[in-house]
Amino acid sequence: MTQPTNTLPADRPLAIFCDFDGTFSVQDVGSTLAQQLLPERRANLWERFDQGEFTAWTYVMALLDGLELPEKQLYEFLETIDLDPGAEDLLAWCEAEGVPFRILSDGFDWNLERLQEINGVAFEYNANHLRYEGETWRLSPGRPNEACGCGTGSCKRGLIRSYREANPGAFCVHIGNGRVSDLCGALEADLAYAKDTLAPALEEQGHPFVAFETLHDVIAHLKAGRGE
Repeated sequence: MTQPTNTLPADRPLAIFCDFDGTFSVQDVGSTLAQQLLPERRANLWERFDQGEFTAWTYVMALLDGLELPEKQLYEFLETIDLDPGAEDLLAWCEAEGVPFRILSDGFDWNLERLQEINGVAFEYNANHLRYEGETWRLSPGRPNEACGCGTGSCKRGLIRSYREANPGAFCVHIGNGRVSDLCGALEADLAYAKDTLAPALEEQGHPFVAFETLHDVIAHLKAGRGE
């Protein structure tokens, strides 16, 4: 692991961007749902994705667009999703410190809205779009970015870059866990927190990051960096 400095610049406003699936939540919502409902289809499509047949977004479309799943059943599934032990504390710290916090997700807005309701939390977010047509899922990308090459429906590099352009001098932090949807955001940010498959992906590129297990670790590192 390449470890960045533990000091955050005092003269630059902080902004925090956090992945949802497997980072702000314990489980990956889409992956867990597909494992339960479409295990064979998911395994077949993932093998084809690894072989380069799909982009991240076209894989998702092949897997989940047109899924027959009643809203009530999806809501009941979302009630089984756990937030990271430090998720609520991270939101509280950001609010107390006046630090902008935003979820950047390659998941779906419908799910994020219900998960906020279920867990009694509130956050700003960018995500892909899910609407119901009867009991059928219809999907559309949130903010793809062909220039990036990540192939996701919501490119985190583009979202962080847009924030920085609108807020010159901002010190952007990205927190994530996955090499597919989080790598470009981690590379774009001024400081990256990484675990799971994102950490070795950053190591391969020699890019500095702070390893973490839960968001409590992130809070502790941010506090130390600000001299708290």
